[in-house]
Amino acid sequence: MLIDPRDTGLDPLDLHALFGNSNPVVLEIGSGSGRFLITSAEERPDRNFLGVEKSLHYHRFIGDRLARRKLTNVRLINHDAVLVMQKMLADRSIDELHIYFPDPWPRPRYHKRRIIRPESLLEMRRVLADDGIGVFVTDHAVYFKKAAPLIEEFFRAERRTPGPDDPPRTNYEAKYREEGRPIFEVRFRK
Repeated sequence: MLIDPRDTGLDPLDLHALFGNSNPVVLEIGSGSGRFLITSAEERPDRNFLGVEKSLHYHRFIGDRLARRKLTNVRLINHDAVLVMQKMLADRSIDELHIYFPDPWPRPRYHKRRIIRPESLLEMRRVLADDGIGVFVTDHAVYFKKAAPLIEEFFRAERRTPGPDDPPRTNYEAKYREEGRPIFEVRFRK
């Protein structure tokens, strides 16, 4: 099911009604082409997956992939993730939060657009369940050096480097590993 808050409004979601069950909910911010979302939904049918993708192109692309696979445990929202968290998600409603290879917005005047910034981390902390976990992954070393300490201000966090036994979670990760680029990861919890 595809959700466009520009049509439906930024009304709070009843996740139990949206999915038709009370399974734990996994939120992916910036779903891109949908590799993590679709692979995870297929491998973990006992979880509900909510993807937030701002790009209408990728939103439609993932929607087509979901329709072909007939996955019933995925919902996709086409909007800005911070607004979705602020307006549509209840406190402690998310069991896992995943952010893979977000735009690093490298120019200083655009840093306010980065997903890892204090106001978005406040929302992530609010929506994440007390025993929930989060994962942030990037290949951009400069962004990581700024993002990791910020995450550590809001969460208990562990920095790590994905190893060869960790399967690539996104198309970017697969491509960057083939190129030999370093991958930086933070896992976090309240």
